[in-house]
Amino acid sequence: MLQKWKVRLFQEGRVDKRKLIVGTFLFVLLFSLSGHYLFSGFNKRFFVYSFLCAAAAAFVVIPRPTGRWAAILSLGLYLFLVPRRIFERTELPVHDMVRIQPGVLLATVFIILLIYAVLLLVTQRVSLALGIGNILLLAAFLANYYVVQFRGDCLTFDQLLAAKTALSVADNYRFVISPEEWYSILYFIVFIAWGFWCEIPCASRKRYHVGVSFAGAMGILLFAFFWNGSGYLERYDLKGHYWNLRDNLELNGFLLNFGIAIREGAMSKPEGYSQEVLTELAEQIESSYQPYLTEEVTCPNIILIMNEAWSDLRVLGDLETTTEFMPFVDHAEGNLQRGNLVVKVLGGLTANTEFEALTGDSLAFLSPSAIPYQLQVNHEMYALPRVLGEQGYQTMAMHPSGAGAWNRDGVYYYFGFDTFVDVDNFQVDCRYVGSFVSDDCNFDEIIWRYEHRDPEKPFFLFDVTIQNHADYYYQTDITVNVTSVGSTPAEEIGYLGDVNTYLSLMRLTDQAFANLTAYFERVEEPTVICMFGDHQPSLYQDFYQAVFADSGLTEEEQESKKYITPYVIWANYDIAFPEMSEMSANYLGATLMECAGCELPAYYKFLLEAKEKYPVLTYENVKENAKDDWLIQYRSLQYNHLMEKNCRPELFSTRQTP
Repeated sequence: MLQKWKVRLFQEGRVDKRKLIVGTFLFVLLFSLSGHYLFSGFNKRFFVYSFLCAAAAAFVVIPRPTGRWAAILSLGLYLFLVPRRIFERTELPVHDMVRIQPGVLLATVFIILLIYAVLLLVTQRVSLALGIGNILLLAAFLANYYVVQFRGDCLTFDQLLAAKTALSVADNYRFVISPEEWYSILYFIVFIAWGFWCEIPCASRKRYHVGVSFAGAMGILLFAFFWNGSGYLERYDLKGHYWNLRDNLELNGFLLNFGIAIREGAMSKPEGYSQEVLTELAEQIESSYQPYLTEEVTCPNIILIMNEAWSDLRVLGDLETTTEFMPFVDHAEGNLQRGNLVVKVLGGLTANTEFEALTGDSLAFLSPSAIPYQLQVNHEMYALPRVLGEQGYQTMAMHPSGAGAWNRDGVYYYFGFDTFVDVDNFQVDCRYVGSFVSDDCNFDEIIWRYEHRDPEKPFFLFDVTIQNHADYYYQTDITVNVTSVGSTPAEEIGYLGDVNTYLSLMRLTDQAFANLTAYFERVEEPTVICMFGDHQPSLYQDFYQAVFADSGLTEEEQESKKYITPYVIWANYDIAFPEMSEMSANYLGATLMECAGCELPAYYKFLLEAKEKYPVLTYENVKENAKDDWLIQYRSLQYNHLMEKNCRPELFSTRQTP
């Protein structure tokens, strides 16, 4: 009987022999790969992945149902089963879902259905909407999976815009497929094949297009009501979590967090914001500011270095090593001020610390997932180089990598730099540590640029290094080895190779910085050099467990220590720097200009006063003290500075036109 059915099926032309060949090949391929990644005996998972391989092949071979009701039933079953399973298979490879909040599943299902609805309107085909939609969801899952593996946080919309930057350093990471990741990929392949298989037969092409357009539009409207009008997110308290970005993934899941980040990403106009309020604020700032320096402005040369992943791991806890890894910075004396900088990123997102340091604007007023270099910085701004340029400085940005990373070639134009020197324009011979240009080479280029500057103008150079970029699993010349972490001897801890590599890099940076200051000690022109770290590295968990083991710190306190980097301000002439405490990165530019004795715009004067009240500005204290006058004023100033293309020059410029 089975033989007669097979003969009849082929005679009626319902099974394409070419599709049968493709389906058979697909089954063999998927089954072989699944056996490689998943086989651990003839258990439940073996039978599940065998079924999934067969199902994917079946959707290639078996013809679609020709009856309308059978097709509708298949589509309904698809929409009922697949979004829920996509939610699970997106999350399980990166966390166990035990912390997922109530309400997340339904919200995620609505997001998936929205994707299908939008594609239905665009493609005008049910099969294309489902198939392409699942291809996009698979790509998003893979991107998020590797962001979690390499960076420890989750993928956001802003990071998608930064994909060019991520790809530029992708060679330094190891893309390995885990069993759980392959299990999810296999599910997605089935959903893609099933999606392309689904279709609603209709004799009238016009009625079909009207029907799918109506269905797509209704799906979008239903989502809009659910997202903005139903109060569902508020009822289940589904929101962004600001202290630890990894919490966003474990509490909200990837897709919901992605949507929340878009929802919260814009900076809304502050309550009571007006041009009249800004005018009053400008007058108030000028009357209240008291400069710490009373001497005439000297306009020294200023070199500002944001050193990639430069940090002192001793802020986490006790750390003993075979040799010092910051001997110069630790012991240097004279015209030098050192301290801690609190940043809002860990292990990546260099551009966000850079944004705060160069603009004075704070990420605390934006979404935790925001990357201003990709979105908000799209017009000319009074950033540090433009302010110094107004005072006669020659301004230069420098980075020993590609100009397009983090959109810097565009951002630096908006910030007012005269020149941007990327690695292709280095004049010294490039020397490398691992895959990246060394700090020693980088600082030699700074010296070359100084020696070939316009001697009639004071010189401002901003440099972003790259030597210490992740990952730290390669073996460089190890000169520093950890002997104990906290109270635990190194030999009792698990893997510490990444820590030894990283600390050896820190020693190279320290030596290079010592050489740079030694050169400028011999320079007669007054020069101020500031170096700071953009973020700490993301290291293997064995290290963190050991360093916090006996600390008595809460989880929140442990996390906060991962967001501290050093800064050092050095001068080659006698100057009494003001006393400085720990501060967040948004105050660094104003602080540096004050130390250099430059003329300050009203905004920087405000920042220096705000630093006294909120030395470390975080998402938490912005949220908890939303009614505080200082924060209301700061938010209004930042909105005008960052969001308005024609900001108030009396607030941000030192050279106002009468």
